[in-house]
Amino acid sequence: MTWIFKSLLAAGIACSGIAAKADTVTEPPATRAAGIFISEYDNALAPLQFVKFCMNYGTECEPDKVAEQVLPSGERAQAMLREVNRSVNDSITPMQKPTSPLLAHWAVSPAAGDCNDYAVTKRHRLIEMGWPKSALRLAVVLTADGRGHLVLVARLSDGDVVLDNLSSSVRPWNAAGYQWISMQSGSNPRFWVAVGEHGEHLRASRLASLRTPL
Repeated sequence: MTWIFKSLLAAGIACSGIAAKADTVTEPPATRAAGIFISEYDNALAPLQFVKFCMNYGTECEPDKVAEQVLPSGERAQAMLREVNRSVNDSITPMQKPTSPLLAHWAVSPAAGDCNDYAVTKRHRLIEMGWPKSALRLAVVLTADGRGHLVLVARLSDGDVVLDNLSSSVRPWNAAGYQWISMQSGSNPRFWVAVGEHGEHLRASRLASLRTPL
């Protein structure tokens, strides 16, 4: 799969699997000491379904109104994340939905849904609990079998962690076994950035093209 094709993956996300209540992704050992935060690079194309989501749920995509909202700290933050991850995974019945950008849509708290619905619902609930939007960022990843998948990243003071409908646990981002493609910007939730190895390769390709003589 080329890097260009991976960047176009944002146009349509076909969720990997529909199991919500059990860990189904192989988890390598956590490596929080190195790269505790996801590396961010250039601007990226937002998923088309996300654009439609913002049209239907406008307040979800507005920046924080309070400039200095404070994250919950320590074990309290971890406990809130674990509870929201578990309760949302239990409350939504997994269902395969259309992946066509014209037919697909993301919904908050549906009775049944796919990875996109789990992710936006978890973000919505944490925002209602007082979490700043800048710390709750939707992210597009590729699973080990190359399928597109949407997760929620919570940025804590000591690193990024992942809330995922394919896992009953809240994991460090680098213990999830995914290829990271793009993620919401922390400065404005309507914008997305390329991340991880994909973002690094994309930036290198752009810089190389700028240096190529005409």
